[in-house]
Amino acid sequence: MKIEKIKITKEDDRGIIYDCDKVGYIFRNKGTISANHTHEEAETLYLVQGKIELTIKNKTEIVKAPIKVRIEKNVYHKLIALTDIIIIRD
Repeated sequence: MKIEKIKITKEDDRGIIYDCDKVGYIFRNKGTISANHTHEEAETLYLVQGKIELTIKNKTEIVKAPIKVRIEKNVYHKLIALTDIIIIRD
């Protein structure tokens, strides 16, 4: 049996991103903004706890966990945490 501490990829005033090999485990504090960008790879986000204001392209809506969001490559997206949130990103 091998038990290891999970490494932190990034930590700032918004919250923490944990290194879970091929997926990211992301905790964000209420009121913080995540993403607000595009990137060259598609990604899937799993909101497993909390509520967010989600913008994809020019459409914005409020969604709450549990949801799965697929974001295609080069598509603008932005998340505002309306509560403390947990997201798993692949």
